[in-house]
Amino acid sequence: MNSETYCIAGRLRMLARIITGHYNDAFTQEGVTFAQAGLLMHIFPQPGVRQAVLSKRLQIEKSAMSRDVQLLQKKGWLTDDLRHGLFLTEEGRLLAKRCHKIWKALNLQVHDTLGLDAVQGLSIFSDKVIALQK
Repeated sequence: MNSETYCIAGRLRMLARIITGHYNDAFTQEGVTFAQAGLLMHIFPQPGVRQAVLSKRLQIEKSAMSRDVQLLQKKGWLTDDLRHGLFLTEEGRLLAKRCHKIWKALNLQVHDTLGLDAVQGLSIFSDKVIALQK
């Protein structure tokens, strides 16, 4: 591997698309994307979280967050109160629970497929990349 021609950003974007596609496929049966399922699963344990806080925590652009929040609202799974934050409806809570089961099984499968060395390497790499932001 030549450090002058190997593009880390390009490789990461490609890998993210591959993995995200795999996760998106798993959530089609519920009518959501992986990103939308992720939002539901993150809001579930913290009702009232504000969009800005969630956007920052998950490193999601505000415009992308707004689009997904609006879609989840249209489908009746989420309410967004500017003063009180994001709340799941009862249907949204049930969907978040189903999504969590799907995610848990898929995540275990992906861990097993990649193997311990790759997952630990990813964890080390992630920690180093996150530390660059501080």
